[in-house]
Amino acid sequence: MRPPTELELPILEYLFTMAGLKQIPCSLRLKSMNDGEMGSLLFENLDRIDRRLGETVAQCYFEDSDGTLVSATLNLDQHGALFELDMWKADFSKLQRWPLKEEIRTLP
Repeated sequence: MRPPTELELPILEYLFTMAGLKQIPCSLRLKSMNDGEMGSLLFENLDRIDRRLGETVAQCYFEDSDGTLVSATLNLDQHGALFELDMWKADFSKLQRWPLKEEIRTLP
């Protein structure tokens, strides 16, 4: 587990604000998920080992540098704790870059 990188923070901050979460993203511990390098992140939770997807609390999108749409979804586990940042690139290719704050958009 590691803290978020400077490149990951803008999208985390955007989604946390959208979800009304008070936790500071830079204090989190997370790890990259095995998703074909699309950028998904799993949040650490030392209190629970039986975690699974609970609910989506925020979602946005941006365009990768190759012009492909990327969806970013902030999910909680079944206990209401941070679970994952699920990143999905429309063509399933590797994420080329994390977005700048001004490039992040709310889903229509």
